[in-house]
Amino acid sequence: MKSYFPAAVLAGLLLLLAGCSALERSPQSSPGKLVEAYLEAFQQNDLPLMLQLSDSLDTGAAERAFLEKIVELIELKSFSVDEVELISEEEALVTITVELSLMGQEKSHTEQVRVILKEGQWFLQGGLLDFP
Repeated sequence: MKSYFPAAVLAGLLLLLAGCSALERSPQSSPGKLVEAYLEAFQQNDLPLMLQLSDSLDTGAAERAFLEKIVELIELKSFSVDEVELISEEEALVTITVELSLMGQEKSHTEQVRVILKEGQWFLQGGLLDFP
């Protein structure tokens, strides 16, 4: 009678490793990856993804229309994630530098973005396009 135990253990380890690497590739697996995914969505004018990566999903129709126009008007030419500073296990500050273009005017801007951990995933707290 053949023993299937070594094969079962090997299969279990492979599934565990595949699961860990899939989680590691998730755009919300770390503060830096989250901000990078958000900025890539900004470059592609993908407001639904930007909202999904932000902790403020409950935007009203008027606010969503306003944000769509802003995302269309501002061209994110380039960006870099410069530094990730963990404040706690559930909160971090990510320093970014962006090159923006608005109606022919270009500007370089560096700022810190606050991100929070909720249920194992990182989210931008509010998003980059917060307007009072």
